[in-house]
Amino acid sequence: MSAALEKVLKRDSYDKGNGYFIRSLYFDSIENKAFEEKMAGVETRKKIRIRIYDFESKKAKLEIKNKIGDCIVKESLWIKKDDAKELAQGNYEVLLDYDSKVARKVYVEFRKFLYKPVVAIDYERSAFVYDFNNIRITFDRNIRANSINLNMFNNLLFMKPLLSKKLVVLEVKFDRFMPDWLKSIVLMKNCNSAISKYCIGRLDNKVGYL
Repeated sequence: MSAALEKVLKRDSYDKGNGYFIRSLYFDSIENKAFEEKMAGVETRKKIRIRIYDFESKKAKLEIKNKIGDCIVKESLWIKKDDAKELAQGNYEVLLDYDSKVARKVYVEFRKFLYKPVVAIDYERSAFVYDFNNIRITFDRNIRANSINLNMFNNLLFMKPLLSKKLVVLEVKFDRFMPDWLKSIVLMKNCNSAISKYCIGRLDNKVGYL
């Protein structure tokens, strides 16, 4: 499918032709609010994470992924690498240094529900975009996780594979609708039901090592 998309869509700004690396550190409340709401299929819910694309960067992306019915809305803010490390250690106060709606939202959520880091997830992504209705199609492979050692900036961190290397997670994102000609490329007979990288990382109790 990716070969067909290559002919009609362009790669996104992160993808230089061979895909790119993503590591996300997910946070959840002391009562596992985000995980339980996801598993229960609650229509309005959110996940909060810090994301990096390489280990040399001095910044990390703080992101709120909101699910509202069938819609997904992301709010993000680039923060200093040192502040990301502080957040992972439970120091929420660093967020007060940012004049940002996202920082304030995360600060209130973290303080109210006592959030902590719960799982780090890696994968390689290939991504295609189309300048119509914000269409974005991604392929994620080699998905790995660690829920014990959560030092996301350690490039030698052991990450346990979660899925077979033959499996690829496809995500299709768009506003309003997707053209029929593109649907015919994306829809595949051997596609399975929806999967959450976050949830399979949380469900695997043997992820990581002491």
